[in-house]
Amino acid sequence: MKEGKIEAIYIAHKAAASVESLKTAKLIPGVGIEGDRYALQTGTYSAKFMNEPGKDLTMVSADGVEEAIARTGMEPFSMGDLRRNIVIRGLSAKALNDMVGHEVSIGKSRLFVHRRTVPCKYREAQCKRPGLMNNLWGVCGVNCEILQGGEIRVGDAVFMMPNTHQPDRVDIGTKPPAFFIRPIDRSAEDVKEMSIPPFIAMIMCFMDPEGFQRVQEAYSSVGQNFWSSNAYRAGLIVKNVKMPFLVAASIAALSVVISIALQVRG
Repeated sequence: MKEGKIEAIYIAHKAAASVESLKTAKLIPGVGIEGDRYALQTGTYSAKFMNEPGKDLTMVSADGVEEAIARTGMEPFSMGDLRRNIVIRGLSAKALNDMVGHEVSIGKSRLFVHRRTVPCKYREAQCKRPGLMNNLWGVCGVNCEILQGGEIRVGDAVFMMPNTHQPDRVDIGTKPPAFFIRPIDRSAEDVKEMSIPPFIAMIMCFMDPEGFQRVQEAYSSVGQNFWSSNAYRAGLIVKNVKMPFLVAASIAALSVVISIALQVRG
Protein backbone atom coordinates (compact mmCIF):
# COMPACT_ATOMS: atom_id res chain seq x y z
CA MET A 1 0.00 0.00 0.00
CA LYS A 2 1.66 3.21 -1.21
CA GLU A 3 1.46 6.09 1.21
CA GLY A 4 1.97 9.82 0.85
CA LYS A 5 2.18 12.65 3.35
CA ILE A 6 0.39 15.97 3.61
CA GLU A 7 2.95 18.61 2.60
CA ALA A 8 0.67 21.64 2.74
CA ILE A 9 -2.92 22.66 3.52
CA TYR A 10 -4.55 25.66 1.85
CA ILE A 11 -7.89 27.40 2.24
CA ALA A 12 -9.39 30.61 0.85
CA HIS A 13 -12.37 32.34 2.42
CA LYS A 14 -14.10 33.28 -0.83
CA ALA A 15 -13.80 33.18 -4.60
CA ALA A 16 -10.65 34.88 -5.96
CA ALA A 17 -9.37 35.58 -2.41
CA SER A 18 -5.75 34.82 -1.55
CA VAL A 19 -5.07 31.35 -0.14
CA GLU A 20 -4.01 30.84 3.46
CA SER A 21 -1.51 28.15 4.41
CA LEU A 22 -2.42 26.10 7.50
CA LYS A 23 -0.58 23.58 9.65
CA THR A 24 -3.80 21.99 10.83
CA ALA A 25 -7.39 22.02 9.54
CA LYS A 26 -10.78 20.67 10.56
CA LEU A 27 -12.64 18.51 8.04
CA ILE A 28 -16.44 18.64 8.28
CA PRO A 29 -18.32 15.66 6.75
CA GLY A 30 -20.38 16.62 3.71
CA VAL A 31 -19.38 20.27 4.06
CA GLY A 32 -15.68 20.91 3.53
CA ILE A 33 -12.69 22.35 5.38
CA GLU A 34 -13.62 24.74 8.16
CA GLY A 35 -13.15 28.30 6.93
CA ASP A 36 -12.70 27.35 3.27
CA ARG A 37 -14.77 28.91 0.50
CA TYR A 38 -16.52 25.68 -0.43
CA ALA A 39 -17.55 24.99 3.16
CA LEU A 40 -18.82 28.59 3.30
CA GLN A 41 -20.57 28.30 -0.11
CA THR A 42 -18.58 31.30 -1.38
CA GLY A 43 -16.29 29.54 -3.86
CA THR A 44 -16.11 30.29 -7.58
CA TYR A 45 -17.97 27.06 -8.31
CA SER A 46 -20.25 27.01 -5.23
CA ALA A 47 -23.38 27.84 -7.23
CA LYS A 48 -26.37 25.58 -6.58
CA PHE A 49 -26.50 24.57 -10.25
CA MET A 50 -22.90 23.27 -9.94
CA ASN A 51 -23.58 21.16 -6.87
CA GLU A 52 -21.61 17.92 -6.44
CA PRO A 53 -20.30 16.08 -3.34
CA GLY A 54 -16.67 16.30 -4.49
CA LYS A 55 -16.65 20.02 -3.72
CA ASP A 56 -15.76 19.28 -0.08
CA LEU A 57 -12.02 19.37 -0.75
CA THR A 58 -9.36 18.86 -3.41
CA MET A 59 -6.02 17.04 -3.22
CA VAL A 60 -3.05 17.28 -5.58
CA SER A 61 0.27 15.48 -5.98
CA ALA A 62 3.25 17.83 -5.64
CA ASP A 63 5.38 15.17 -7.35
CA GLY A 64 2.99 15.01 -10.30
CA VAL A 65 2.79 18.77 -10.82
CA GLU A 66 6.56 19.20 -10.56
CA GLU A 67 7.16 16.40 -13.06
CA ALA A 68 4.72 17.92 -15.56
CA ILE A 69 6.25 21.38 -15.19
CA ALA A 70 9.74 19.99 -15.80
CA ARG A 71 8.56 17.87 -18.76
CA THR A 72 6.78 20.74 -20.51
CA GLY A 73 9.34 23.43 -19.68
CA MET A 74 6.74 25.65 -18.02
CA GLU A 75 7.97 28.22 -15.52
CA PRO A 76 7.52 26.84 -11.96
CA PHE A 77 5.09 28.44 -9.52
CA SER A 78 3.96 27.96 -5.93
CA MET A 79 1.73 24.96 -5.25
CA GLY A 80 -0.60 27.33 -3.42
CA ASP A 81 -1.30 29.07 -6.73
CA LEU A 82 -3.15 25.95 -7.91
CA ARG A 83 -5.63 26.55 -5.06
CA ARG A 84 -5.97 22.87 -4.20
CA ASN A 85 -6.69 22.27 -0.52
CA ILE A 86 -4.30 19.42 0.25
CA VAL A 87 -0.85 19.05 -1.32
CA ILE A 88 0.48 15.49 -1.11
CA ARG A 89 4.14 14.46 -1.28
CA GLY A 90 5.17 10.88 -2.04
CA LEU A 91 2.28 9.89 -4.33
CA SER A 92 2.34 10.34 -8.10
CA ALA A 93 -0.43 12.04 -10.05
CA LYS A 94 -1.39 8.64 -11.45
CA ALA A 95 -1.64 7.17 -7.95
CA LEU A 96 -3.94 10.03 -6.98
CA ASN A 97 -6.07 9.66 -10.14
CA ASP A 98 -6.39 5.95 -9.46
CA MET A 99 -8.13 6.82 -6.19
CA VAL A 100 -11.28 7.87 -8.08
CA GLY A 101 -14.11 5.62 -6.88
CA HIS A 102 -12.23 4.64 -3.71
CA GLU A 103 -12.15 5.71 -0.09
CA VAL A 104 -9.00 7.39 1.16
CA SER A 105 -7.55 7.67 4.64
CA ILE A 106 -6.11 11.07 5.51
CA GLY A 107 -4.88 11.46 9.06
CA LYS A 108 -7.77 10.14 11.15
CA SER A 109 -10.35 11.23 8.60
CA ARG A 110 -11.80 9.45 5.58
CA LEU A 111 -12.67 10.69 2.09
CA PHE A 112 -14.35 9.39 -1.05
CA VAL A 113 -12.79 10.46 -4.35
CA HIS A 114 -15.43 11.34 -6.96
CA ARG A 115 -13.42 12.62 -9.93
CA ARG A 116 -10.24 14.09 -11.32
CA THR A 117 -9.83 17.85 -10.89
CA VAL A 118 -9.12 19.48 -14.23
CA PRO A 119 -7.29 22.79 -14.74
CA CYS A 120 -9.46 25.65 -16.03
CA LYS A 121 -8.77 28.83 -18.00
CA TYR A 122 -9.39 30.80 -14.80
CA ARG A 123 -6.53 28.98 -13.12
CA GLU A 124 -4.31 29.37 -16.19
CA ALA A 125 -4.93 33.12 -16.30
CA GLN A 126 -4.50 33.64 -12.56
CA CYS A 127 -1.19 31.74 -12.56
CA LYS A 128 -0.10 33.69 -15.66
CA ARG A 129 1.14 30.50 -17.31
CA PRO A 130 -0.06 30.21 -20.93
CA GLY A 131 -0.60 26.56 -21.79
CA LEU A 132 -1.17 25.49 -18.18
CA MET A 133 -4.44 23.72 -18.98
CA ASN A 134 -2.82 21.43 -21.53
CA ASN A 135 0.53 21.11 -19.74
CA LEU A 136 -0.93 20.11 -16.38
CA TRP A 137 -3.85 18.06 -17.68
CA GLY A 138 -4.05 14.84 -15.69
CA VAL A 139 -1.92 16.08 -12.77
CA CYS A 140 -4.17 18.70 -11.16
CA GLY A 141 -5.57 16.47 -8.46
CA VAL A 142 -8.88 14.96 -7.38
CA ASN A 143 -12.20 16.13 -5.93
CA CYS A 144 -13.26 14.50 -2.69
CA GLU A 145 -16.24 14.12 -0.39
CA ILE A 146 -15.52 14.10 3.33
CA LEU A 147 -17.05 10.97 4.87
CA GLN A 148 -15.47 11.11 8.31
CA GLY A 149 -14.25 14.43 9.64
CA GLY A 150 -11.75 15.52 12.24
CA GLU A 151 -8.48 17.37 12.41
CA ILE A 152 -5.73 16.82 9.87
CA ARG A 153 -2.23 18.25 9.97
CA VAL A 154 0.84 18.64 7.80
CA GLY A 155 2.76 15.35 7.90
CA ASP A 156 -0.32 13.11 8.21
CA ALA A 157 -0.38 9.95 6.10
CA VAL A 158 -2.59 9.67 3.01
CA PHE A 159 -3.39 6.35 1.36
CA MET A 160 -6.12 4.57 -0.60
CA MET A 161 -8.06 2.18 1.63
CA PRO A 162 -8.12 -1.39 0.32
CA ASN A 163 -11.35 -3.05 -0.82
CA THR A 164 -13.28 0.24 -1.04
CA HIS A 165 -13.83 0.52 -4.80
CA GLN A 166 -17.39 1.80 -5.36
CA PRO A 167 -17.66 3.04 -8.96
CA ASP A 168 -21.46 3.38 -8.75
CA ARG A 169 -21.04 5.88 -5.94
CA VAL A 170 -19.09 8.33 -8.11
CA ASP A 171 -20.99 11.58 -8.65
CA ILE A 172 -19.46 14.13 -11.05
CA GLY A 173 -22.45 16.46 -10.99
CA THR A 174 -23.61 17.79 -14.35
CA LYS A 175 -20.21 17.72 -16.08
CA PRO A 176 -20.46 16.75 -19.79
CA PRO A 177 -18.01 14.12 -21.13
CA ALA A 178 -16.03 16.84 -22.97
CA PHE A 179 -15.20 18.39 -19.59
CA PHE A 180 -12.67 15.59 -19.05
CA ILE A 181 -10.99 15.93 -22.46
CA ARG A 182 -7.80 17.99 -22.64
CA PRO A 183 -8.58 21.29 -24.43
CA ILE A 184 -6.08 20.69 -27.23
CA ASP A 185 -7.72 17.32 -27.93
CA ARG A 186 -11.33 18.54 -28.04
CA SER A 187 -13.20 18.35 -31.31
CA ALA A 188 -15.57 21.04 -32.58
CA GLU A 189 -18.44 18.94 -31.22
CA ASP A 190 -16.73 18.75 -27.81
CA VAL A 191 -16.35 22.52 -27.72
CA LYS A 192 -20.02 22.91 -28.63
CA GLU A 193 -20.98 20.48 -25.86
CA MET A 194 -19.07 22.63 -23.35
CA SER A 195 -20.97 25.78 -24.35
CA ILE A 196 -23.91 26.72 -22.11
CA PRO A 197 -26.93 27.92 -24.16
CA PRO A 198 -28.61 31.20 -23.08
CA PHE A 199 -31.83 29.40 -22.10
CA ILE A 200 -29.91 27.06 -19.75
CA ALA A 201 -28.02 30.04 -18.34
CA MET A 202 -31.38 31.67 -17.57
CA ILE A 203 -32.51 28.59 -15.65
CA MET A 204 -29.20 28.47 -13.77
CA CYS A 205 -29.46 32.13 -12.83
CA PHE A 206 -33.03 31.63 -11.62
CA MET A 207 -31.78 28.79 -9.39
CA ASP A 208 -28.93 30.84 -7.92
CA PRO A 209 -28.46 34.43 -9.12
CA GLU A 210 -25.63 35.07 -6.66
CA GLY A 211 -23.75 31.97 -7.77
CA PHE A 212 -24.32 32.92 -11.42
CA GLN A 213 -22.77 36.33 -10.81
CA ARG A 214 -19.98 35.06 -8.54
CA VAL A 215 -18.46 32.69 -11.11
CA GLN A 216 -18.41 35.45 -13.73
CA GLU A 217 -16.84 37.96 -11.33
CA ALA A 218 -14.09 35.48 -10.43
CA TYR A 219 -13.27 34.89 -14.09
CA SER A 220 -13.47 38.62 -14.83
CA SER A 221 -10.88 39.30 -12.11
CA VAL A 222 -8.28 37.66 -14.37
CA GLY A 223 -9.63 38.98 -17.67
CA GLN A 224 -11.67 35.88 -18.58
CA ASN A 225 -15.35 35.05 -19.08
CA PHE A 226 -17.13 31.99 -17.76
CA TRP A 227 -20.34 32.67 -19.69
CA SER A 228 -20.64 33.54 -23.35
CA SER A 229 -21.87 37.11 -23.89
CA ASN A 230 -25.32 35.85 -24.93
CA ALA A 231 -25.61 33.47 -21.97
CA TYR A 232 -24.51 36.16 -19.53
CA ARG A 233 -27.00 38.71 -20.88
CA ALA A 234 -29.79 36.13 -20.69
CA GLY A 235 -28.89 35.33 -17.10
CA LEU A 236 -28.84 38.98 -16.10
CA ILE A 237 -32.37 39.40 -17.47
CA VAL A 238 -33.54 36.66 -15.11
CA LYS A 239 -31.54 38.10 -12.21
CA ASN A 240 -33.15 41.51 -12.68
CA VAL A 241 -36.72 40.22 -12.90
CA LYS A 242 -36.58 37.33 -10.41
CA MET A 243 -37.27 39.33 -7.25
CA PRO A 244 -40.17 41.38 -8.71
CA PHE A 245 -41.56 38.14 -10.14
CA LEU A 246 -41.36 36.36 -6.79
CA VAL A 247 -42.98 39.32 -5.00
CA ALA A 248 -45.80 39.41 -7.56
CA ALA A 249 -46.26 35.64 -7.34
CA SER A 250 -46.34 35.79 -3.53
CA ILE A 251 -48.95 38.56 -3.58
CA ALA A 252 -51.06 36.60 -6.07
CA ALA A 253 -50.84 33.46 -3.96
CA LEU A 254 -51.73 35.39 -0.80
CA SER A 255 -54.72 36.95 -2.58
CA VAL A 256 -55.98 33.49 -3.56
CA VAL A 257 -55.61 32.23 0.04
CA ILE A 258 -57.47 35.27 1.41
CA SER A 259 -60.22 34.88 -1.19
CA ILE A 260 -60.70 31.21 -0.30
CA ALA A 261 -60.72 32.01 3.41
CA LEU A 262 -63.41 34.68 2.94
CA GLN A 263 -65.53 32.29 0.87
CA VAL A 264 -65.27 29.62 3.57
CA ARG A 265 -66.27 32.10 6.27
CA GLY A 266 -69.13 33.36 4.13
